[in-house]
Amino acid sequence: MDTTNATNYTTDQGMCFGKVLLLGEIFSKSSHNTAKFIFAMVKWYDYCEQDDNEDSEIYGCPRLTLLKEYDVVPLESIEQAVHIIPRFHKTNQFLMNRNIF
Repeated sequence: MDTTNATNYTTDQGMCFGKVLLLGEIFSKSSHNTAKFIFAMVKWYDYCEQDDNEDSEIYGCPRLTLLKEYDVVPLESIEQAVHIIPRFHKTNQFLMNRNIF
């Protein structure tokens, strides 16, 4: 995530949540060696702002919103897959299912 926005981003024990949009790899060949960069383009989720009507978590699952920001990150920096559930009756709101991991 962009370092200018990282201070405004709420993490879950240091973990950031994102939606992988693209996987790719770039090769760089020279006469001496070959370098390979494997990457993922990620669009970020953040926690929803606290609402008077709803808690920050529903059934132990945090409420998330999909941000407009996206970044290219090394594939090795992705820790694990998580289950993101859309809230169809809400605009741009999701739940992260902690119960299956």
